Amino acid sequence: MGVVPSALHIYTMKKLLLLLAPLTFGLMIGCSYDDSAILDKIAEMEKEHDEMQAQLDAQQTLLDALANKLTITAVTQTDNGYTITFSDGATATIKNGKDGDSFFAEVVVGTTDVTFTLADGTVIVIPLGSGSGEPSAENNKIYYTTSDNTKLFPKTDASLYGAILISNTYKDGQGILVFDDAVTKIGGYAFSNCTSLASITIPDSVTEIGYSAFSGCSSLTSITIPDSVTSIGDNAFTSCSSLTSVTIGSGVTSIGDYTFSSCTSLTSVTIPGSVTSIGDSAFSGCSSLTSVTIGSGVTSIGQYAFSSCTSLTSVTIGSGVTSIGFGAFNGCTSLPIENNIRYADTYVVEVTDKTLTSYTLKENVRFIGTRAFEYCHSLTSITIPDSVTSIGGYAFSHCSSLTSITIPDSVTEIGSNAFSSCSSLTSVTIGSGVTSIGYEAFRNCTSLTSIAIPDSVTSIVNYAFYGCSSLTSVTIGNGVTSIGESAFFDCASLTSVYCKATTPPAGDDYMFYYNASGRKIYVPTESVDAYKTANYWSEYADYIEGYDF
Repeated sequence: MGVVPSALHIYTMKKLLLLLAPLTFGLMIGCSYDDSAILDKIAEMEKEHDEMQAQLDAQQTLLDALANKLTITAVTQTDNGYTITFSDGATATIKNGKDGDSFFAEVVVGTTDVTFTLADGTVIVIPLGSGSGEPSAENNKIYYTTSDNTKLFPKTDASLYGAILISNTYKDGQGILVFDDAVTKIGGYAFSNCTSLASITIPDSVTEIGYSAFSGCSSLTSITIPDSVTSIGDNAFTSCSSLTSVTIGSGVTSIGDYTFSSCTSLTSVTIPGSVTSIGDSAFSGCSSLTSVTIGSGVTSIGQYAFSSCTSLTSVTIGSGVTSIGFGAFNGCTSLPIENNIRYADTYVVEVTDKTLTSYTLKENVRFIGTRAFEYCHSLTSITIPDSVTSIGGYAFSHCSSLTSITIPDSVTEIGSNAFSSCSSLTSVTIGSGVTSIGYEAFRNCTSLTSIAIPDSVTSIVNYAFYGCSSLTSVTIGNGVTSIGESAFFDCASLTSVYCKATTPPAGDDYMFYYNASGRKIYVPTESVDAYKTANYWSEYADYIEGYDF
């Protein structure tokens, strides 16, 4: 199996004699050579000799590796060969001599070893290893198949796998990528737009799947994400149009934005209890998706997470979900309808008949979704059950006949524009559980005359009550720490503001813009001076008076 040094030296001498022969013969028969030509020829001969000596040294390194039972820990391809790294740290650079100019006739990097065939037919086989002299574990391999029986090459730097790629083989319908150590992550864009990738097995040492790692793999039909994976990056599987089956391991804690968007063949998905968040548009445009089960560990579902899933008929939302983003189920036209309301489990998606005057929601409803009742011009009243925890953006926007609304204590969030342009709304009761009032939440509610903001609210966002021209009295709870830009702008009738916070909330020049005649801003007596000198509040110093709350 080995090559004796004498044989190698004999081979080297033969090559040197072949190089020297033309020059020697020319001198013997008297052919004239000028000095520069002779020097050039000698330099060329010396260069070839040095190259041959390097190859001879490389062969000796291989023999030493065999004798010392070393393994190969890395194989790096060069322009004309390979650089080999051994488990003792030694390296050898060889030429793959298919053109007949090297001692090495062929080098084959396999899944478990590297085979070197020398020019004289001698074969040297050295096993691949992890650096310790022991064979690598199965976790250093990624298995795959392709639709056209060809090799795939990762598109990202090997460091993004936590290991170095040392071989890539494809045989009998299966490819194997072999790394020098256990693979810990799949790099960003690693296999993006590999349109022939039909299947891939991710080793259970992987903890992270990177951004767009498999995006556009249009032949990929199924994927199993092992329990070792904790995060799936944004766009990881977007536009995998043949993907029908996804198994998400129990270690995954987050699903990124657009992760499975436009996977148009995906029919069902179960989100395990380990997942705490589902990103924006994570499953948007999955037009074949018929059922979704969201585990109890999920607390937030992002904007448009399941939008345009037109075949979706069954949704189960885990008990841990506390917020669902804007438009999460928009365009899910196959979801069930009860009493003219389309539901995604405990989430109100939309009203299918805008002409009724009253509605009865299911008792277990937890979320009133984006634009659910928007433009229900005939709606005069609605009872929100105390199971509801959030009211989405534009949920009741432009309900121009709605006269009163009671928001139960169970609600924690009033979304942006939730009641904007409800022009007949005269009475609003905000429950004690609400912590934030969203952007333009009550903008242009022109019939609203008074509002009491409970102590639970910490922020009143920009333009929240902008243009409420009939508003005469506002009570701001003691928990409010910030009042946004133009929050009460253009409230021309506002004469009495009661701000209970002892520390002046952060404000804005225009928060009470349009000073009504006789307006008073009542603040805790002990805080009058603090308010009159605070940023923005000082603009209204002439209107500030003490009050014993």
